[in-house]
Amino acid sequence: MKRLLLFTSFLATVCLLETIPAIAKEPSLDARAIREDYRRLQSQLEDLLMAHNALKSEHSKLRGEVRLLRAKTAAKDPSTATRADLEGLAKSIREVDRKRVQDKELILKEMKALLRSGSSGVTTTKPSSSSQKSFEHTVQKNETISAIIAAYNTDLKSQGAKKRITLKSVLDANPKLNPRTMRIGQILFIPDPR
Repeated sequence: MKRLLLFTSFLATVCLLETIPAIAKEPSLDARAIREDYRRLQSQLEDLLMAHNALKSEHSKLRGEVRLLRAKTAAKDPSTATRADLEGLAKSIREVDRKRVQDKELILKEMKALLRSGSSGVTTTKPSSSSQKSFEHTVQKNETISAIIAAYNTDLKSQGAKKRITLKSVLDANPKLNPRTMRIGQILFIPDPR
């Protein structure tokens, strides 16, 4: 019996030894799955490498375009305004506005001084030529241009002058004068005909 037991154990061992290389030669399901996963991952890696190379070339193109745009913007276009130009313009506008306010205050100050001195409504005009002699006449109540000219002509006649003052010469000496709208206190320049 011992022999039989030994013989069966020997046969079982031999059978086992023969089946192990057969199992090792035949790939298992796990090994096949691993190989399939490996092939799939390898194809995905190849796809990623191709996409990476495409993105790399696109990136280099975009980098070149950015360089060109920077070069164009670095060259100053005379029709564009820079921040410094706008700040200079704003400073000039503030200066002009400040001077305008000062002028306004000066004008108001002078007008108030004129009003205090009692010469409201006075318009002064200067004679047309400074080398010509003239008389300064302040318009009084109920005076007309013709009455003023007549009074000066009478004075000139009494002094022995032959030439007369004309309406045209008075209007030429006072270019802004409207004989119909003279105001009391308005100063007229009467040219001396001599």
